[in-house]
Amino acid sequence: MYLHLEDEHWQEINAKFKAMKKERMWKLSTGRYVEEEIYKLTKKFGHECALHSFIVDIDDMAIREHFSDTELDEIESAPTPPFPKLGDPVIECLNKFVGKTDLKAIREIIKETFQGKEYDVEKYHDIDYILFAVHALVREIESRKLDDTNLENWFNCHVWNVIVDQCFGDMVAVSIVRGESTSTAVASRKNEHRQMGEKRKIGRRGDWILRSTGNNDKCEYGAGEASRLWVDNYGTKFLREAGLKLPKMLSNMLRKLMQKANWDKESCKRMQTVGIVHSGLMMTMMYVDNPRGYIFRARRSELMEVPNVPEKFPVILIILAAVLNAKAVVCETIKALLPKEQMAISFSEAGLRKRTHEKMEPREQNEQLMACLSTPRKKRALQSK
Repeated sequence: MYLHLEDEHWQEINAKFKAMKKERMWKLSTGRYVEEEIYKLTKKFGHECALHSFIVDIDDMAIREHFSDTELDEIESAPTPPFPKLGDPVIECLNKFVGKTDLKAIREIIKETFQGKEYDVEKYHDIDYILFAVHALVREIESRKLDDTNLENWFNCHVWNVIVDQCFGDMVAVSIVRGESTSTAVASRKNEHRQMGEKRKIGRRGDWILRSTGNNDKCEYGAGEASRLWVDNYGTKFLREAGLKLPKMLSNMLRKLMQKANWDKESCKRMQTVGIVHSGLMMTMMYVDNPRGYIFRARRSELMEVPNVPEKFPVILIILAAVLNAKAVVCETIKALLPKEQMAISFSEAGLRKRTHEKMEPREQNEQLMACLSTPRKKRALQSK
């Protein structure tokens, strides 16, 4: 369902654009400014889309038709936040299964890989994850149930928990929360102007959210959307979740992480959030960063398919490597949030008053990334008021 924008939303979009400083906008080599072009594009759509939150997705047809090939290349090739590459032991483990389609031979490789080695979680977790996922997939292919008419929860338990959740199992104080959990980053954006007497708004629900654990101010690093049935690239559910819901949620998460880093430029350059859309046996990765100016950039991977027959088995290796890369991205973002050095401590006025606005936010308000557009309400919700 596409939600129609009301006057209040257009006022919000106009106010956000007017608050942007032109000298900080993303200027392309052609002389055009990305923010100005996106603002022009927003006027063409009466329903909410990612453009209204200044999210640029190169795979969005509206973006591809509006910008020239030179400009698209420039937007797409702008530097991404760095992250460590997969280690040699992990690549060596993956290479053992390259070209293998005989399930019995694959089982033998799994048995031999850890034979005679004492397990160390810090040293071998990622290799253990690969072997666990490969073994689980072998069992699923042998059972011949991957092609059945399965429910979404079946895929989550039998396929995606193994491929996604287990990869992050060695991360301390970070976990994937499944079951339509609400995003705290989205909730923070919705309640930025809340006052006493107003009902607190909840965040947008995701099929899973990657967040820090504990009873502190939770950081969120990624999210996922799931469905049981894959139609094609143009299915309504896929278009909405990959084209609007997920990039908007990831942008909210990124903005909150940058706020937590006090908008430090060097720290913010190292941050990005990660998402996965999986439908049936199909999946695609998504990353959101802030390459320049006020723009959130959403980058998608190619579509990947979990193999359902032995002949396609090697495809799983690319998927496992992709998820391991996503974990490396999250680890780098977490590092970017760590304080650079021990701050000088003053005890004399501790707890007496809040720090001044200037100290809390060293960059001017209109130099920070703008919050995503408020989500339009469904018509029946408006009519019930």
